[in-house]
Amino acid sequence: MIKIKISWVAFIFTTVFVCAPLLTHAQNPYQTRNHHLGVSGGNVKDITQSFCCSGTLGSLVIAGGMQYVLSNNHVLARQDRANTGENISQPGLIDNGCQPAAIVADYTAAVPLGNNVDCALAGLRSGKMDSTGFIEGIGTISSNVKAPAIGLAVEKSGRTTGTTTGTIGSIHTSVNVQYQIRCGSGRTYTLSYADQVVINSN
Repeated sequence: MIKIKISWVAFIFTTVFVCAPLLTHAQNPYQTRNHHLGVSGGNVKDITQSFCCSGTLGSLVIAGGMQYVLSNNHVLARQDRANTGENISQPGLIDNGCQPAAIVADYTAAVPLGNNVDCALAGLRSGKMDSTGFIEGIGTISSNVKAPAIGLAVEKSGRTTGTTTGTIGSIHTSVNVQYQIRCGSGRTYTLSYADQVVINSN
């Protein structure tokens, strides 16, 4: 999850405008309005007095004839605090001056944090995102599922990193992840995850 301090927003955008050419959609499709997945997005209520937060709208899930976007609990569900139906925007708040952009989905459900996964679903609104599940920089993904194995080549697309590639370095790995209870504020806490896949970047 990415956070930005609201009081710095004007300064940051002014600096970019003065010191460097503004990125066009073609140059930076991961952080601007984009109908593909693997790009900036998040819950429009993920904002505090000083910060706004966003993440990546990961991939398409189809269940019961409905289409959903898959992302993290901490991106869509605001760490178990979201109510069903909360608006999900693309791009996320951090890439739109801490203001809601296009509303593309409605928060639906999440696995509560502390259950070895950090994931959530939001029901896609008709016509707002690519219904084929096209992921920016990757394309549509295969329906054939491969079991993770050390050395297997993988790739991902994300709001901050763009498209990156790597290989699986380890499986069944235990890791600790630190969270902050609200966007940029409140106490921090740590959750442990087991049986995770670790990627070595190229």
